[in-house]
Amino acid sequence: MNPTQAVQHEIERFLRSTEPEVLCITGAWGVGKTYTWQIALDRVRTAREIGPTRYSYVSLFGVGSLEALKLSIFENLEFLLPQGKAGFEWMLSGGNSLLKHSKKIVSVAGAIPKIGDALSKTQPLLFTTIRNQIICIDDLERRSGVSVKDVFGLISYLREQRGCKIVLLLNQTKLDEDPESKTAFADYFEKVIDTRLIFAPTAAEAVAIAINGKDALSKLIAEYAIKLRTANIRVLKKIERLIHMIAPIVKSLDPVILKQVVHSVTMFGWCKFDSGANPPSLEYLKREGFERYLNGKERTEEPDKEEQRWDTITAEYEFGDLDDFDQVLLQFVDSSILDEDKILEYAKINEERYKRNSQAGSFESSWRLLHDSFADNQDDVCKALFNGLKSNFDIVSRANLDEAICILRSLGRPQVAQDLIDYAIEHGSQDFWLPDDPFGRTLRDPRLKSIVAEKQEEAKPKLEFEKDLVDSAERMNPEKLAQLAQVPASDYLALFESQSGDQLRRVVLSALTYRRISNASEDMRAIVKKAEEALRTIGSKSRLNAIRVEKYGISIQQNTASDDNAS
Repeated sequence: MNPTQAVQHEIERFLRSTEPEVLCITGAWGVGKTYTWQIALDRVRTAREIGPTRYSYVSLFGVGSLEALKLSIFENLEFLLPQGKAGFEWMLSGGNSLLKHSKKIVSVAGAIPKIGDALSKTQPLLFTTIRNQIICIDDLERRSGVSVKDVFGLISYLREQRGCKIVLLLNQTKLDEDPESKTAFADYFEKVIDTRLIFAPTAAEAVAIAINGKDALSKLIAEYAIKLRTANIRVLKKIERLIHMIAPIVKSLDPVILKQVVHSVTMFGWCKFDSGANPPSLEYLKREGFERYLNGKERTEEPDKEEQRWDTITAEYEFGDLDDFDQVLLQFVDSSILDEDKILEYAKINEERYKRNSQAGSFESSWRLLHDSFADNQDDVCKALFNGLKSNFDIVSRANLDEAICILRSLGRPQVAQDLIDYAIEHGSQDFWLPDDPFGRTLRDPRLKSIVAEKQEEAKPKLEFEKDLVDSAERMNPEKLAQLAQVPASDYLALFESQSGDQLRRVVLSALTYRRISNASEDMRAIVKKAEEALRTIGSKSRLNAIRVEKYGISIQQNTASDDNAS
């Protein structure tokens, strides 16, 4: 029996006994003292093994006086097991409903001035009904207007004069921060407390209490919570609740997505809610590992001890950089706002990424027969390469295809290589054929290289000379500019001579607009040069045309002078 089980066993013994006694359970905030007490109470109650059948739970948080504490004990009175059919005990058979209604009536009547004054005088009579019962007094360290001495005095009276069993739940570390309370607690402890239990469960013990489901999801939550060494039961229950909110959203996806949800939300929830454990901040988790490394390298002072501890925690938990889905989960944990559509959207993106990574592993395995032995298995190698590239074609690069084709040709399998090329032609997307290799790799197989050139040439946008000349002056499309730069000056001449009015001015000014750009590209300068050449040709045809082209900055004085002499 571990220490936590020993505490649970002692609580159950206390609940089964009818002897008046005082039990004190101490432990840090959030370790689950109240939760463990309630679980034990429910278990003994369900088994109908409870000693006294009356019960009151009172938190001292916000209780301002001893009289308020007494009244609170009455107001929170409930009956654990129905029994008795007469007098005051008759209310037991109603499942507490009549008692609850009576307490509401007392509360409402107390708000009416004259009736309230009368009730305030009769409140001590209500407290006389408190006898032979179990009383749980919680949060002694959080009391406000009532002293430790008064609380212990009341506890002693209830045990000695009213035959009550009292359990006192507190965080003694916080209580000891007040010297007066610490002294009073020490003075009255031996006189009042019969049994003292220290509740300090390990992570595994806390998880066993908080996450008690036997289903696969509960087991997964427990696994990650133990790995993170989360021992705060209140935090564990919050984490469990958040995960159960997300689980239905991703239930139709690959199980790896739910595993990521549990892994990430357990970490985020611990960091968000368990301040007493000094976990990493959420901002720290948002920083990429390389960024954290750079921050550490750039420090002039000693490394931050706390961040070093956080680094160790995240490393042991195998928690790396946040992907987009993690960011969405973190937003939910931090804000408690559940955006189901956004979670599902990014969960699906990650599902696809996991599938592609898994597929990449399958693709890599198709090369192992080639690289992993010196066996005489040429047929098997060729078959593995062919089938591997076909079945994983959506993640195959042109470089992968080129290498496989070259190997097949070198192994005397030209038809298999051609079949692979044909398959690529049929199934290769535009994105497969068009982009240049980002790493500058050139293709070795001549047939594949020519197909790529053909595909890229076919994909080039067709030039609509007049329209694209005008549009490019506004949009500066590099591909169109490159095409316009290749158009001969004679086409510019024909275009200018075929236009008139506003359209003539539009096409000419569009061709010359790049003269205003100080850092014009080679293509821009080529367009201007060809347009000016066409305008000079037009201007040289007559004195009238020479005048017309001058407004575009084109001077042809020599040509016009010779025309005048001839006349």
